[in-house]
Amino acid sequence: MIVWHCEEISKANFFDKTEVKRTVRLKVRCGEIVCALCSGSLTVHGCYSRHYLDEVGERHNGWIAQGHCDACKVYPALTPSFIEPHKHYAADVIERVVKEAEAGNNIEDLGGCSADISTMRRWVREWVVRVERAVICLASILAAVRKAQIDLHELTPWQRLVRLLGEFPAPERGGVLGRANIILTTHNCGFP
Repeated sequence: MIVWHCEEISKANFFDKTEVKRTVRLKVRCGEIVCALCSGSLTVHGCYSRHYLDEVGERHNGWIAQGHCDACKVYPALTPSFIEPHKHYAADVIERVVKEAEAGNNIEDLGGCSADISTMRRWVREWVVRVERAVICLASILAAVRKAQIDLHELTPWQRLVRLLGEFPAPERGGVLGRANIILTTHNCGFP
């Protein structure tokens, strides 16, 4: 589960366990973060250590809060939007590679990313599928909740995702992938 993007949980204070717990508790208390399975309330169970790598491969250590839902008996990780679940690199690094590949640029020539070429190719393969699934989920949510449909013809998959995200209340700061995660989690879909 991705925490709703908030400046309080930023790359700058990711290392401060107390601040991460305080911020997430506040977001849980005000109902901004709920269980992704049942939309029930969560409690903050604790924190665990996590790291991410930036574009030059520098490791940044910090903390991820872990919630608990009494109804579902699950312990979701309450991940800030700048960290991509199950990935070592920051979400903005992955997003940049995916966008460059979709634009037709050769990722082998991509400067400013320390990831191996095979890793970047895997990101592109994974995200082609995930972006298409996210587009389908977002379009379905939009049709069900707002009774609206949007013409997405003649747009690339990435452009479709960006266009659909513009229909939902989500922060403009932060990456496209983080915003998609937030919206899909909020509507109990999770990022496919």
